[in-house]
Amino acid sequence: MKSLIRQIAISLPILFVLCIVIVHADTSPCTNSSDCFQNPSKNLTFDGFLSSALTAMVKIAVPIITVFLVYSGFLFVTAQGNQAKLEIAKRNFLYSVLGALLILAAWVLANIIGSTVSQLLG
Repeated sequence: MKSLIRQIAISLPILFVLCIVIVHADTSPCTNSSDCFQNPSKNLTFDGFLSSALTAMVKIAVPIITVFLVYSGFLFVTAQGNQAKLEIAKRNFLYSVLGALLILAAWVLANIIGSTVSQLLG
């Protein structure tokens, strides 16, 4: 309980400062391109940003998932019939597959929601 209170006590001032920065952000149009912040993601909408972020997450996650699947295969091979090691290998394989499904499902769901919103808004 004390750690939760400590985390809240640390997070609230940071959140407060971020809110002030966001509220007082300069939203005036840029007249001189050298004095303005250039958007590196080239996305002007939230759904475009979300789509780009999830695509980047999938591109990063796929090699990591592959490594974990290969590692769980290695655990299966090195278990050599030992039931305790086989349980560890099965659990590792299950969690690798579940992680892959969660990441890919989030990406698919975000793309479906994004395309639906785009169709509704025109």
